[in-house]
Amino acid sequence: MPRIGKTSVNDPIRAQLEFRLKFHPLRIFTYLVLVGISSAFLFLSVSYFATTIGTDFNKFHLPLLFHANTIIILVSSYTISQTRKALMNDDENGYMKGLLVTAGLGVAFTIFQVMGWMELMRSGIKLTNSVAGAYLYVISGLHLVHLLVGVAILLWFTANALNKQNDPVKLLLFESNPFSKMKVELLCTYWHFVDGIWIYFYLFFLLNIYVFTKW
Repeated sequence: MPRIGKTSVNDPIRAQLEFRLKFHPLRIFTYLVLVGISSAFLFLSVSYFATTIGTDFNKFHLPLLFHANTIIILVSSYTISQTRKALMNDDENGYMKGLLVTAGLGVAFTIFQVMGWMELMRSGIKLTNSVAGAYLYVISGLHLVHLLVGVAILLWFTANALNKQNDPVKLLLFESNPFSKMKVELLCTYWHFVDGIWIYFYLFFLLNIYVFTKW
């Protein structure tokens, strides 16, 4: 009977906490930011398609490193998922490793992106002489900005995790704090979103450059 009473008391408290976290201002703000970013990229993709369809603007090749970056993006989605899983299992070493590996993949993506732009320039596709190329530079550049924001947040989380490792009390409070875990969840959501944007535009450009031009 006492156990039942304890459960009945804790259930409303837990339900109230989950409700507050579900509609927490930080969560709402994050979702609104994602909606805004989605709208901007949707506008760019529609504008690109409307501008280049039925023209010769799409007659160029995607840089090879853009294909490699797609693999990096997919791997980073896996590592950020493992990061959140490690946190939920109170595996601080796995959590730290996941943050660092994901941030490292983000840095590698950035380097490959810049090298991909250089490859485009060497092939004669520049911001000023190709309509489709200009869209590719702008869209990939805007995506890179959002990815770098994610990398910065990852590094900030890493610095905080290192600080807590040296303080057992802070570490215990972090691992038992639902709000801390919610922030990591939102970070994962943002990273998956940025990864999804890249996959979307990668497929979008593949179709426009290698399929639609043959129609």
